[in-house]
Amino acid sequence: MTAASVVVAVFIGGIEALGLIGGKLGLAGRFWEMIGGLNENFTNFGFVIVGIFVLSWLISTFVYRVNGYTRLQAGQS
Repeated sequence: MTAASVVVAVFIGGIEALGLIGGKLGLAGRFWEMIGGLNENFTNFGFVIVGIFVLSWLISTFVYRVNGYTRLQAGQS
């Protein structure tokens, strides 16, 4: 979950930073148009982010149960 949080934060922060740089410097081109499009569609990324967290949670739960961690008692190594 922590890794997913870091990836999402770096991705969103990077897109925002690139959008600000492109806007302030008046940069043009295919790359900068793509960055501008991504900045305008952050609502769609919200759905993707929620999906990433749900998928991470499901995988974590599956691994937890497959490895038998539910059978461990407190204080047991």
